[in-house]
Amino acid sequence: MSRRILSVPLSVAAVATCLTVATAAAAGDADCAVILPAADQLERGFNLVSPSGTPSYVASQIRNALAPLHGLRSPAAVDLRIRSDMLASQIDASDPYRPANPAQLASDLAEARHRLAAARDYCGP
Repeated sequence: MSRRILSVPLSVAAVATCLTVATAAAAGDADCAVILPAADQLERGFNLVSPSGTPSYVASQIRNALAPLHGLRSPAAVDLRIRSDMLASQIDASDPYRPANPAQLASDLAEARHRLAAARDYCGP
């Protein structure tokens, strides 16, 4: 009798886990439809960044490219959005809590490129 009672909750848990995984996979696929085009646009902006001097309009290009990532919940999308925004803030010196300097700009660019690669891996085949 106790085996039958125990098997019911385990069966319910197994079904719930399968549904959760399927829902997460579908959400990831939907996110990838937004992440990949945004990643391409972000990469074009990243290629314009130079520690020796970057025009401030590049920050706007980066922010425009990351705008579609707002509202996505996948870790890859969130990380890419945050790091790209931090890079844009370094370019136009818009964050009073993180003063712009060439060393920080280079570090933020490297981290943004890393997050870009991670996002593409997340959406890869």
